[in-house]
Amino acid sequence: MRLQFGDASTPRKAAASGLLLIVAAVALAGCVETAGDIAPGAGSEQFVRRPDASMAGATMAIMSVEGAPAELTAVFNQSLNEAAVQRQIAVAPPTSARYLVRGYLSASLVQDGAEVDFVWDVFTPDKKRAQRLSDAIIVRGSGDDPWAMVSAAALDSIAARCADDLAAYLSNTPEAAPGGAALSYAQ
Repeated sequence: MRLQFGDASTPRKAAASGLLLIVAAVALAGCVETAGDIAPGAGSEQFVRRPDASMAGATMAIMSVEGAPAELTAVFNQSLNEAAVQRQIAVAPPTSARYLVRGYLSASLVQDGAEVDFVWDVFTPDKKRAQRLSDAIIVRGSGDDPWAMVSAAALDSIAARCADDLAAYLSNTPEAAPGGAALSYAQ
């Protein structure tokens, strides 16, 4: 394409280029929703726990929890197991669980403390992701290492929030929903 000053077709070419740019932008905008469910926190729904649903059929197995230092991960796993029992989450071996769960924890410094972000990828037994859940909690403290601010009590709070999120999702699965009721999302 060669532009020359005084060429009568230049405004038409500029308009055509602008129109092409708009069409491309609209086409790419449709991709955002699809790609959004890949990014942590993007595209994940906040579920409300259904009080009328039994989660006995929506069994899960925690496959891994990554991101925290090993000593904190061990304490967290124990707290998460206790919180799951309190919320009537049916934990099963991976070979018989309806849902396989992988967790990711990260900590970053924020003003007056640390923010611990957690993401749970929930998979079906054939390893297709059914849902991504994400949440965060602020831990008060000071220092240069955000993980050093995370006490046993903080880990208990994080585990409780994780169990709440998982229970809310699992109570909305087809295995837990009586009579095939619709999913219950937060408003």
